Amino acid sequence: MAYSAMQIANAFIQKAQEGKIPALTPMKLQKLMFFAQSWYLRNQGCRLFNDEFVRWRYGPVIQSVYYEFARNGGSVISSLAKDAFGVIDPNLDNTDEIFLNRIINTYGAFSGWQLSEMTHNEKGAWAMNSLGTVITDKEMLNGIV
Repeated sequence: MAYSAMQIANAFIQKAQEGKIPALTPMKLQKLMFFAQSWYLRNQGCRLFNDEFVRWRYGPVIQSVYYEFARNGGSVISSLAKDAFGVIDPNLDNTDEIFLNRIINTYGAFSGWQLSEMTHNEKGAWAMNSLGTVITDKEMLNGIV
């Protein structure tokens, strides 16, 4: 089951509020989501969420998530994303919750800048095409994570 990017963003934010992710900034959130999507594609053969990543200067970005949290700048995100109906549900099914915890255990202690550097690997998906282009599922599967 693919979620929305905002639901996955809120799941990460909720984990940060529980003290499981230190200093969750917008940049760090974007990179955690990128690693989650990449590993989910590899492990499950499908997407964790439906939204597309675009190559920006500092790494992969989901534009809707960027604009939702842009007001935070480089500061820690303190509130969940909302839509016209209120807060977007951050709850995932058990299997996906376990998966997200594995991503957090692997990448959660790194800063947004460190994660950005990791996404810039010359053999990674971000480096496979020019800035402003969409990162495809095939690129995520073939790139080094």
